[in-house]
Amino acid sequence: MADLNFIVLTGRSTKDAVVRPKASGQAKAEFSFEVDRPFLRESGEPVSDLFLVDVWGELASWAVEHVKAGTRLAVIGTLNKESYMTRGGREHLTVIKAKGMKLLDGKDWQYNLEDERIKGDSWDQKTIEDAVRAVQELVTY
Repeated sequence: MADLNFIVLTGRSTKDAVVRPKASGQAKAEFSFEVDRPFLRESGEPVSDLFLVDVWGELASWAVEHVKAGTRLAVIGTLNKESYMTRGGREHLTVIKAKGMKLLDGKDWQYNLEDERIKGDSWDQKTIEDAVRAVQELVTY
């Protein structure tokens, strides 16, 4: 059995999805995606993570049409590490390879996880089960 590489994120795009031409002719789009963490800095500022999202094929065409800066959505896919060369040496980048996306703008989807539980460095079995249920609700929402 293959290992599992599966990620589900909700957040907002920070840029419009754009097409990146590929020599193979296959459609590829990409956009940046910001995910808020469930806590604030001591100053009260929110903390977030920024990811690059790669989208291929028909889903890339959908992304270019629907994903604009500020769009709230769910991204389901895989987590990949890519590297490239710069003048300063090899750089690494964490990329989400989207396998599915769902618009959340204007929808009132809420997950049932208390902020205090998800802030922890580790989750107990109940929190994990609640998170899995939240993902199930999201994909059927």
